[in-house]
Amino acid sequence: MRTLAPFAGLRPAMPLLAVALTASLCPHGVHAGAWYTEAEVSLQTRLHPEDGPRSEQEHTDNSLGVLAEFYWESDDRNHSFTFTPWARQAVEAESRSHWDIRELQWTGVFGDWELRAGISKVYWGRTEIFPLVDVINQLNLLENFDGEDRLGQPMLRAAYRTGPGYLIGFVLPGFREQRFPGQEARLSPPLPVRDSDPVYESSDEDSHVDWAVRYAGYVGSLDFGIAHFQGTNRQPLLIPDNPMVPTALVPAYGQMEQTSIDAQYTAGGWLYKLEALYRDSGVPEFPADGLQWGDEQFYAATGGLEYTTYGIVRTSADLGVVIEYLWDERGDAANTAFQNDLFLGGRLAFNDVLGTAVLSGVVVDLDNDTRFFNLEASGRFNGQTSWSLQTRIFSNVSTEDPLFSAIQNDDYLELNITRYF
Repeated sequence: MRTLAPFAGLRPAMPLLAVALTASLCPHGVHAGAWYTEAEVSLQTRLHPEDGPRSEQEHTDNSLGVLAEFYWESDDRNHSFTFTPWARQAVEAESRSHWDIRELQWTGVFGDWELRAGISKVYWGRTEIFPLVDVINQLNLLENFDGEDRLGQPMLRAAYRTGPGYLIGFVLPGFREQRFPGQEARLSPPLPVRDSDPVYESSDEDSHVDWAVRYAGYVGSLDFGIAHFQGTNRQPLLIPDNPMVPTALVPAYGQMEQTSIDAQYTAGGWLYKLEALYRDSGVPEFPADGLQWGDEQFYAATGGLEYTTYGIVRTSADLGVVIEYLWDERGDAANTAFQNDLFLGGRLAFNDVLGTAVLSGVVVDLDNDTRFFNLEASGRFNGQTSWSLQTRIFSNVSTEDPLFSAIQNDDYLELNITRYF
């Protein structure tokens, strides 16, 4: 699902009600001239078997999500308009309640040119476990901590078809700040995060205009993308509000330049995947005279392979084996849990009429043996109702792994039931 973040000063219940009313009035597939509408309502429940580190954290986390999509296309199919609002209302962990506009964009095609303007989502990447090079859209941590959910980003996008690919330019006015779960929520930081009061390296703060350029194409069985981004780092460093006796964490957003490549090569049942980057980013420092900004340069990469066996045991099911290695030059100083880790997993697609599929695996930190188990399954009950199941388990967590040690008791089982209209 595509996602959004809260706007300051607005209560999440009102946008949720508005989207719900829109969904009920616009059934799936309605066609009025060139307009199409659809909607979905999802019930989500998370069960945490262990006690959290704070007394206000509960064992359950229930919520309701509502999405609507309005799509218009001209008769010649050269112009389109998309509007996709989204909202979630949480019961126990109220700080997870939020709403966003995932898309609000116009798209126009003019020969070899394609232009887009508005709020949109862009995905760069190939690998399974961690979206390393994906930098356009902000993470939506209120949905999940795995990096798959993103906020809508205001942008102007121009793509030009050249040879077997596209040259794409982005102008990104307006920065989306990360929002963090509150202390009553599971999978939250050890201290409250003052996400509404961040610090910036740029004097333009959240008004800084970022830009990016990317070429995406293919050569034979090789699909690849080469990109360069310059602007505000989407991943803030969390710094203490008081270095002596911290009571809260403050997000610090530096300026950065990133050059990256992502590629996938297909050879029969084999897929070979790579994401790699070089980043030069501002980082906060604390000399005697207060906060200043330094500079950090590093390389990072994720690569691996996937092999799929088709029609296992004389059935229509396919079984894939996935192996990936995640590396970051900064080692333990990296602002990520994956700096020298190995992922081993499997993907089972039943290829049945209900679309049943399962992905499972484990990430092992090769430095301290911290383990992160993951299982995801999904399918449909019928043409209008689907289900998904997710389990995350943190095991053998080392005190040298600060990102996982803060949530080591937050193992959970999550169930989503989604109805489409």
